[in-house]
Amino acid sequence: MVTQTSHPLGSRVGPARRTRSEACFDNDSIAMPSTPAPINQLNWKETEYDPAASVKDTLRETDWPKLCQLASDLNNGLSCIPLNETTNGLNNLVRLLQFSDMTRWVARIALRRSAADSEKLRSEVHVMQFIRERCSLPVPKVFAYEADEHNPIGVPFILMEFLPGNTAMDAAGGYEVKLAALRLPKIGTIHRTRSGEYEIGPFPDIGGPFTTATAFFEAWAEHARFPRGKDQILELMKGGPAEQVLHAINVFPSRFKAIASWLLHSDEGPFPLCHPDFLHSNIIVNENFNVLGVIDWEGACTLPLELLRFPRFLDAMPPQFDSPENYDQDGRPVDGSLRQRWEERQDYVQMIKSIEHQDNALSACLSNEKGLALSYCMTAYREGKLGLYDRVLDELESDVGRQIMM
Repeated sequence: MVTQTSHPLGSRVGPARRTRSEACFDNDSIAMPSTPAPINQLNWKETEYDPAASVKDTLRETDWPKLCQLASDLNNGLSCIPLNETTNGLNNLVRLLQFSDMTRWVARIALRRSAADSEKLRSEVHVMQFIRERCSLPVPKVFAYEADEHNPIGVPFILMEFLPGNTAMDAAGGYEVKLAALRLPKIGTIHRTRSGEYEIGPFPDIGGPFTTATAFFEAWAEHARFPRGKDQILELMKGGPAEQVLHAINVFPSRFKAIASWLLHSDEGPFPLCHPDFLHSNIIVNENFNVLGVIDWEGACTLPLELLRFPRFLDAMPPQFDSPENYDQDGRPVDGSLRQRWEERQDYVQMIKSIEHQDNALSACLSNEKGLALSYCMTAYREGKLGLYDRVLDELESDVGRQIMM
């Protein structure tokens, strides 16, 4: 049974009018119709990132005739075939389905299978439904999904709207402010109940949901694990301050937990919805750079205001985290491209301020260098980046000390 999102959650696709597709579904010899120009501009390729999440195995395990039949049933009986073009990331395979009227849907197939992966897929669908219902931020429409492989298609999947645009570094602003304005009373993942209401659930790795930012930060610190071992760290740091970096990594969670409650401007909610991977490749625009949609909501959740960050394409390492010789006597980067990134960040904040109204939380967070440094360190730690975590915490602890003395 497959969840059909055009019906209330919990309803299932029952016996439906069946329309035989005229296409041959042999993956190696699909009869291809003529296609509109945009398909020829897709730079899609298959990349094997992880043998444990095999693209070829997933393509073989997916019952493409049944998936296309489901899509046909959901789209007024129009016959449907899978196109040859595929692309994939670390966790998902994407393939286009084309209907007889030349319209297309996206079939996104999960490459990984676990209870946590199933919850992540289900939450992603619920996040997109929540956004479509609560604000004007454009996201793809989901037509059907299944969160695990125990279904007629044989794999976890999402059938969703195809947005035929381009990805862009710059686009008409406003979507960031709309997203930051979507707030909920707790910190955690978004889930839709059978009654159609939305509630906040736990994170798969640290628990929750959390009613205060302090509780979230403390839980994060308790569960934080650096993904590199001592020997690998020392090997990578040959010629550098290896022992300092190793010590900083080892004590970062406990030092962070000790000062977490002092780092907050607001401990209680509501808390903003955050996109986990705001890259320019996840913003689809038309030829006039108007945003058609924001994609890839896997892992989206509500977080403390202090963790609002720049889009990933404007990410920059905090000076405290970096080697001091990379900055001049005025504290500005020696590297020209990084100086330009700093200027682009300032321009971005000014753009945000120009479209904010009374709620200026996003621009305030993006102007808070210490908060940005903290957010960067939390992400860097979980990703295994080597750096001077102790220097960031030294500065934060100095600020906490001054607060206590006041």
